[in-house]
Amino acid sequence: MEENFDLVARTRANYYTPGSPVQFVCVELLKGDVSGEHAVCLTFKNISKVTLTALEIHFKCKGVDGVILCEDQFEYRDLEVKPGELFGQDDAVFVTAKAITSVDVSLCNVYNGKRVVHLDAIKRVRLPAPRRLPPELQKALEARMNRSELKYQPQVFENGWYCACGAFHPKEEDTVYCSECGCDRILLQNALNTLLQPEAPAKAEPAPAKPLHAAAAGEEPTRVVNSFRPAASIGEEPTRIVPAAHTAPEPQPQAAEEHTRVLDAETRTRFPGKAVHTEPDEGTRVMPAPARRAVPEPPQPVEEDEEDYEDERDGVAEALIRWVPPITAIICAAVALCGFVYYQFLL
Repeated sequence: MEENFDLVARTRANYYTPGSPVQFVCVELLKGDVSGEHAVCLTFKNISKVTLTALEIHFKCKGVDGVILCEDQFEYRDLEVKPGELFGQDDAVFVTAKAITSVDVSLCNVYNGKRVVHLDAIKRVRLPAPRRLPPELQKALEARMNRSELKYQPQVFENGWYCACGAFHPKEEDTVYCSECGCDRILLQNALNTLLQPEAPAKAEPAPAKPLHAAAAGEEPTRVVNSFRPAASIGEEPTRIVPAAHTAPEPQPQAAEEHTRVLDAETRTRFPGKAVHTEPDEGTRVMPAPARRAVPEPPQPVEEDEEDYEDERDGVAEALIRWVPPITAIICAAVALCGFVYYQFLL
């Protein structure tokens, strides 16, 4: 007997898998209108540049007080999901009569024909909660963008960006357009910055001109200058400085296991489900932050005593000064004597 399932609650995923061609978007909780059983549906999106043909996941459904109601592996086969398309929202992964409070999903393998990408060993990254906009600012932003359900503040992180509709787009998606509401990220941020700017201050009335004859007796008269720069008109509005938008904090990786909780409610249709049992996955290990190394103090310069050095006398120079004059005199006398004998006796 066919049965219609109505949407009871819907919530977005609060984590993603870095480097994955598939993004886990949201989880939906449905209830049968006849049997009253609860069904769980998961929605995924192809954020790669190729067509995907299959996906294998591992999920846990928990009830009240964190009791695990089901832990299984589910396979999406015979797919033809093009880039940017959503899938999985028409397949129930688990049906139970008990109340479900949270669902945990881990991506295992993604297929593109015969090519497969293994994601079991990649640690998921926890996403910060989107920031809600004040009701007045939300209505103004929706009117300016001509769209509805823009409840959150757009934020840009190192690994992706949040749209005002609450959708997260990882950097692997490489787009500035939201695939769910159609907003442009840059136009959306500019519109919000414009709404956050303070209003222009009221124009001040000009002060009355001071009469020339009212100058003080001892005041020096104003000199007339031929070349001058014209002053700004009285009604000219001063230039305003727009403050830069605050940068949102970067999301930190979450080592511990995170669960997506069911929060909102909308409308939905019926669908069948299937599941294949597998072994439970291993919990994520906590990687402690590295301790900061102590910075050694710079060595203090060593002061050395100045030593006075005495100049040593040059022994060679002293000997030359002492013996060169007498030797020169002897040589000159010998030369003169030889010349005298040569001219007296030999000539």
